[in-house]
Amino acid sequence: MKKIIILTLSLCLLFSGQSLFADNNDSQPAEPKSKWHLTYNSKYKLKFFGRISADGTFFTGEDYQKLGNGTTISQLCAGGIFSFGDRLEGKFEVDFSNGQVLLLDNFITYKFTQEFGVRTGNIQEAFSMDLLNSFKDLSLMNRAQVVNAFAPGHHLGVQAVFENKQWLLTGGVHFQRSMLIGQRESSDSYNRRGVDEGYSATGRIVWMPQDEQKIKGLHLGVAASYSTPKTDTGKDVDAKTMRFSSSESTINKIKFLDTGIITNVDNNLLLGGEIAGYYGPAKFQAEYIHNTIDRSNNFAKEKFSGFYAQASCLLLGGQQDYNNSRGAFNQPLINKRDVELAARFDRLDMNGDNIKGGAANQYTFGINYYINENLKIQFNYSYCSYDKFANADGNAAIGYKSDSELAYIPNDVDYVKGKPGNDYGSFNFRMQLRF
Repeated sequence: MKKIIILTLSLCLLFSGQSLFADNNDSQPAEPKSKWHLTYNSKYKLKFFGRISADGTFFTGEDYQKLGNGTTISQLCAGGIFSFGDRLEGKFEVDFSNGQVLLLDNFITYKFTQEFGVRTGNIQEAFSMDLLNSFKDLSLMNRAQVVNAFAPGHHLGVQAVFENKQWLLTGGVHFQRSMLIGQRESSDSYNRRGVDEGYSATGRIVWMPQDEQKIKGLHLGVAASYSTPKTDTGKDVDAKTMRFSSSESTINKIKFLDTGIITNVDNNLLLGGEIAGYYGPAKFQAEYIHNTIDRSNNFAKEKFSGFYAQASCLLLGGQQDYNNSRGAFNQPLINKRDVELAARFDRLDMNGDNIKGGAANQYTFGINYYINENLKIQFNYSYCSYDKFANADGNAAIGYKSDSELAYIPNDVDYVKGKPGNDYGSFNFRMQLRF
């Protein structure tokens, strides 16, 4: 009921505000910045866009758990942005990869002023600079494992945004995510039994001083997200649960870092810190995220954390591009073609007092070749080192037993036959077309 009231009031406010705050002039909207979007202009503006990303990965050096090489369509997206005058606009974006339909950005925005607006719909929660970097703009093929494990992503909700040249303040109340069929059945089942679907309150503050030409700039950000368990956990999964997991690539389906289902969850609190900067062709960014899970029925709190630091540099005269509206980086601005070198170190530790989801260090190196602003080829090498608790919730081998059989839990490992835990490398390739 709370969600329905908030969404209804927001929609009424948006549409009633269109007449209350409408401008008296008939000025045309500005031309789009990019020349390669498909755009229709009249009194209103409509812009279509899309992207296709094809990935391939080859694994090497696995210790105990074998990994399958493979290929995939990591993203197949289409969408559009529409504007009705200067104040009302919207966006829709759908991902069709892997034979599924997933809603991404699908929302309506009303701008009360040039600096302040409210949006409602399926929105990305304002948490983590790496997550708010669009998939198409990533300098490395995959996000850091701590971001994949903890950052909340897209959910239905209402969000307010204040933005000027140096500040970006975002806050919202969010509910369920866009769900697949099994998750939808679970959520509907709980709804029929009178169980609330859960919510999250998320906010982010970014200070982003830059020079007028946007040749150089600094980014400092903090974010927090308080959430209760959602009922979109999946079929036959209790509503008072949470689960955190992460994989280092789009190909590897074994999530070595996995807490399993955490029961008796009352709420969890995410806290994040961000620092980034750019100067001409070079940029860097780093984040730290702390996750506290508060449990009921006398269960102890669990605390997990992780961080990453990455940097990249263009070699042929291109320039890094910062997006003030997102508080994150765009794809670099290039001339005819360019080459970018990138590197990252990230660590994720999901070993709490009672829950042992594993810990890992990951080193990633990348080369990006921008043939033009539409077509990008990426090569990444990644090396991962996992501890003995990173066993994919008991589904990945981490050592040998005394009888030389594979061991899947730490207590079964015979240390004489080798140190438990998996270390391996991967060679990754991506070709991405955007239009």
